[in-house]
Amino acid sequence: MTVDGNTMPVVMVRRRYRASIEAAFDAWTNPHSIARWFGPKGFQAHVLEHELRPGGRWRFLMRGDDGMEFHHFGSFVEISPPRRLVFTWASEEAVAGWHGGADDPTRVTVDFDPHEEGVTVTVTHERLPSEPARRALTAGWGGGLDALAAFLAEQGETDGTV
Repeated sequence: MTVDGNTMPVVMVRRRYRASIEAAFDAWTNPHSIARWFGPKGFQAHVLEHELRPGGRWRFLMRGDDGMEFHHFGSFVEISPPRRLVFTWASEEAVAGWHGGADDPTRVTVDFDPHEEGVTVTVTHERLPSEPARRALTAGWGGGLDALAAFLAEQGETDGTV
């Protein structure tokens, strides 16, 4: 997939929810909410840093049920409530086939689009180093968006995906 002339592998995952656009945006930008849903099945996010402003830094520890830990970090590029969130993404741990370090971060764009039954959330992760990274992140973001549906339901915002 090519996004903005980029021919490196790209992930694009989309889900529709019966929830308000404001609730979905808040789930992505409120550190207390993020800690309750962010990540695919089998992982729990621990928010270590979260400065929600353009240029502000974020840092998460993703801990797997199996005890594996991954630290991800970056900075916020664009915050346009409640329609768009853009941030860089890098990882502290060295993983085969993955660059994404502090000097070469990838980029994540989350778009929130209202529709007649709620909101569509689209995650686009660009500048990926390899096809294996694209496959892993497609599954990861897909699992995360499934977890978002459960979180929104717990908040009384939705009865799941549309």
